[in-house]
Parts: sequence; structure tokens; C-alpha cells
Amino acid sequence: MNDILEKPRKIYVTRKIEFNAAHRLFNPELSDEENRLFYGKCGGVHGHGHNYLLEITLSGTIDRKTGYLFDLKILKTILEEEIVARFDHRHLNFEVSELAGNVPTTELLAVAIWEILDDRLRAITNQEVRLHEVRIHETGKNSVTYLGE
Repeated sequence: MNDILEKPRKIYVTRKIEFNAAHRLFNPELSDEENRLFYGKCGGVHGHGHNYLLEITLSGTIDRKTGYLFDLKILKTILEEEIVARFDHRHLNFEVSELAGNVPTTELLAVAIWEILDDRLRAITNQEVRLHEVRIHETGKNSVTYLGE
């Protein structure tokens, strides 16, 4: 029989989750006119919301014993604990400490999510499994991808 795992194989697995959050794109260091110029209607005084779709991709080699790179049930639990519990139905400007003092753009949200998940995954996985990519779809037409440093 052919041993498909005879040699290490680099593979990527992705899990998607959704969460809803509000934000206001506004920088208090800028004038009202500059904020209007940069952020347009996204800088409205009460903010606005998004139904975010988050894709988390891990990379590494397949475990010979399980046939998995990483158990996606465990990844689902991590995402629920670390992301959904932290961001879902929150106002990113006021309720998320990781974004405090920043304009909560989707770009910065991607970096914050990377840092949260990278720390958690490093604590529980071996060196063979790494966080590869964070991709956030803010709308059906706009997304941000972060690959770490």
C-alpha cells in the first residue's frame, strides 16, 4: 500500500466564523473635515455595523497518527472563545480593549485577531502548526488579509 505520508506534506486548513460588530472610523487627532475626507459616511457620529466573515488558516504538516493538521473542532472552540466572545455584538471603538486608542479599521482588527490567536495557538500546538493567515471580509466586496510579520 502507498504511504501517502511517507514524506512530510505542507498543508493549509481554514475555518470560517461570523461575528457582528459596530465601529466608527474617526481619528480625534484630525479635523472634522479631514475625518470626512478619509472616512466619509463610515465616520458617522453613531458608527455603523458589519456582518464580518473571518477566515483563519493554519499551516504545517499532517500528523501521521491522526491524519489531521489540526482538529477543526478544537479550532472552532478557540474561535468561539477568543473571537466571538470578544467581538460579537460589540462596538469596536468602546468595548474591545485590543483596539483602544486606535481607529478600528478592518486592517487593525485583522492584526489584533492575529495577535490573539497566535498567542493561543503557540501555547497549545507544536512548532509544526502555525497561524498562516487571517482574512476578514468586512462586506461582500471588501476584505483584509494579514499574514503576520
